[in-house]
Amino acid sequence: MYRFSNTVIGFLNLFTLLASIPIIGAGLWMARSSTTCENFLQTPLLVIGFVVLVVSLAGFIGACFHVACALWLYLVIMLFLIAALLGLTIFGFGVTSQGGGVEVPGRVYKEYHLQNYSPWLRKRIQDPRYWSTIRTCILGSKTCAKLASWTPLDYMQRDMSPIQVQLVM
Repeated sequence: MYRFSNTVIGFLNLFTLLASIPIIGAGLWMARSSTTCENFLQTPLLVIGFVVLVVSLAGFIGACFHVACALWLYLVIMLFLIAALLGLTIFGFGVTSQGGGVEVPGRVYKEYHLQNYSPWLRKRIQDPRYWSTIRTCILGSKTCAKLASWTPLDYMQRDMSPIQVQLVM
């Protein structure tokens, strides 16, 4: 049984080790771009990729070569990663829990109001430093240019993203 569980852990870590390579590649590819949104995502993507690479390598070495200290290191780091992901998920739900859109009668889209979100998120968006970054991302995504070609009938019939709804209002 010991050999089988180590084999399973070894294969799972080999899979995650190989999966971390495209994540790191995507982070490096984003370094070539000059848009603010992609630069904003580049560092977290590289950090996630390298952490997954190192953790997978520790698990793979521990499982395949029977190195107990590498398996313990793998176990402790995975415990912290799972706790961090759980905390991040709870934080995300807490910040955005009340911010669902409101149905607009006769329209396909929903209206989104900033006052429906948590005070932390409202302050963050209203801060000029953060808003300039968000604004640059929106303008760089060509969302405004896509809306400029719409007819009045399109606004009534098309499904619009929350960003498009706020741009129209």
